[in-house]
Amino acid sequence: MTSFASQIWTLSQSKQITAKTHLVLQALASFEGQRGLFPSHESIAARSGASVRSVIRALETAYQLGIVERTRQRVRRSGRLVNGPNRYRLILTDMEKARAAAAHAALRLKEALARRKQRVLSKCQNDSGLYSQSDIFSYRPRSKNEWLDVIASWTVKPVPT
Repeated sequence: MTSFASQIWTLSQSKQITAKTHLVLQALASFEGQRGLFPSHESIAARSGASVRSVIRALETAYQLGIVERTRQRVRRSGRLVNGPNRYRLILTDMEKARAAAAHAALRLKEALARRKQRVLSKCQNDSGLYSQSDIFSYRPRSKNEWLDVIASWTVKPVPT
């Protein structure tokens, strides 16, 4: 097992991460303590000398590479659930890296599919109005030509704003 610093050094030397990402990840690792690792993006940016947007991009790269894992937290404030600080975990073993990268990719795919589903539901109209969710997603054409026939039957109208 190698240290996190040596991992990011190796990634930097192999040009898998930029120098700015390297600095951001070093700053993230410097926040690790007994209670865990949960700095804000602003704190990481101040320590690394990068912008908040650069920190977000660097962390996204780290999630994709599987070297950092994020857990989002919700906290109760004034009776409402709001976003709390993210908790991070630095990943050192190869098996954990592969698992974290796959979990992140699955989450990104799930989010992309949800966005696509919303686009389809908002754009697909027929003469009687929007298709219901069950109409669109329960019918399973068996061939490419059946899919093309279904799509050709849709009348796409602009959604009133």
